[in-house]
Amino acid sequence: MMQTDFLILGAGVTGLAAAVELEKQAIVLEKESTPGGLVRSKCFNGNYWFDNVLHILHFKDKVIQERITTMLGEVLQPCPPVAWIECKEGVALYPFQLNIGGLNVAARNRCIADYARVYFHKHENEKATNYEAYLKATFGDAMCELFYFPYNEKLYKYPLHKIAADEILWNIHRPSFEEILQGSFQPNMLRTTYNSNAFYPRPPQNAPLRGMEMLSQALANNVHNLQLNTAVTHIDLPTKTVHTTQNGIKKKYVFTEQCLSTLPLPQLMKLCSDVPQSLLNEIDKLEYTKVFSIALCIKGERPKNPGHWRYYTDPELPFTRLIFMTEFDTHNAPEDGWGLLAEITWNSRTPEQDKTALITELIAALHKIDLLNEHTAIISTHVWTADPAYVIFTPETQKIVQHCFDFLEAYDIKSLGRYGNWEYSSMYQNIKAGFNWAQKVTSKVTA
Repeated sequence: MMQTDFLILGAGVTGLAAAVELEKQAIVLEKESTPGGLVRSKCFNGNYWFDNVLHILHFKDKVIQERITTMLGEVLQPCPPVAWIECKEGVALYPFQLNIGGLNVAARNRCIADYARVYFHKHENEKATNYEAYLKATFGDAMCELFYFPYNEKLYKYPLHKIAADEILWNIHRPSFEEILQGSFQPNMLRTTYNSNAFYPRPPQNAPLRGMEMLSQALANNVHNLQLNTAVTHIDLPTKTVHTTQNGIKKKYVFTEQCLSTLPLPQLMKLCSDVPQSLLNEIDKLEYTKVFSIALCIKGERPKNPGHWRYYTDPELPFTRLIFMTEFDTHNAPEDGWGLLAEITWNSRTPEQDKTALITELIAALHKIDLLNEHTAIISTHVWTADPAYVIFTPETQKIVQHCFDFLEAYDIKSLGRYGNWEYSSMYQNIKAGFNWAQKVTSKVTA
């Protein structure tokens, strides 16, 4: 049995950041053989690199930016994202509301008129109680019809009028009417958004590791005690004992101060002893989607100016987003090839589609939009799942999550991170949360 002041469950960026701050006071337990959680990279066919899911690191805090930049060094390069939206009336640069001039003239004019109606009646926005109503009251009918409704319905696989809006609005910009007009007549220009101050690792060509896992490794290199291949099997709350298996061997860890869990909140609660059945029943009501990531290693000429990723509203196309890995780092594939990462969402309560059928459907769709043709050859395909991927906020979500937090707090357990908090958040936000939690608990201990 091992004893520590602070025990951290999960070596994603939140847990790693907290462990960096706690130094020798913490032990980190991670079930995988490498740290990072979703912030890991995959390499196929020798030199085709993919991020586990789309990741770009953007900062709002200069102190954290300097700290992470110091860890990664010159490898971390500016990468302001370029993303495009394909809808039935044209192609617009992201964010959609600032670039509606990319649409055909009739669609553009309708978007301007509808936006004017809602913009000059802002009080209607304050009455919106669900995501569908919020989007309509914020952007007007036309923009919702062309982008916001079809894309979000495709993303969440859940009725928008049943989604609570409050927790997913931090990255939505409501422009002034002047900005709308500027984007209508000077479209498809990069404009400042929430993720403009963005970065991506770009190591030398023959580096043994590429992609955003370099961030995870940089954090992990500053962690004092990281136990990999260690899966949590049970948490005995009264004794503060965490039961694990490490490479098939059972081990116990005891924390004397606090435990930080970055595991998905429903998973954490089901690992704990003494959780009331009523609370477990509530947890089963939490909604989310999975993401199937399908990586294609492709030989052939790279697409011209595709952007870092593209959103697709067409319900006949299975993917919500296509990610072009060589736009992030030109060495993410050999010179005569490129890597494409397709994201397909799935509601967690819906039976999964056969992965072979999913790949077949994807390839047919890529030919339909002419990304694949007689000049390209697929070398290999690879599928993995992010489960959970996107939290769906229902009117009950916040209450259920708070009940879990209150229960865990009584046993000195803090649940944190994107899925520990059961929220929609960025890497930067989660790194900051890990640092801040560690600073807070250590100040209490030393007080």
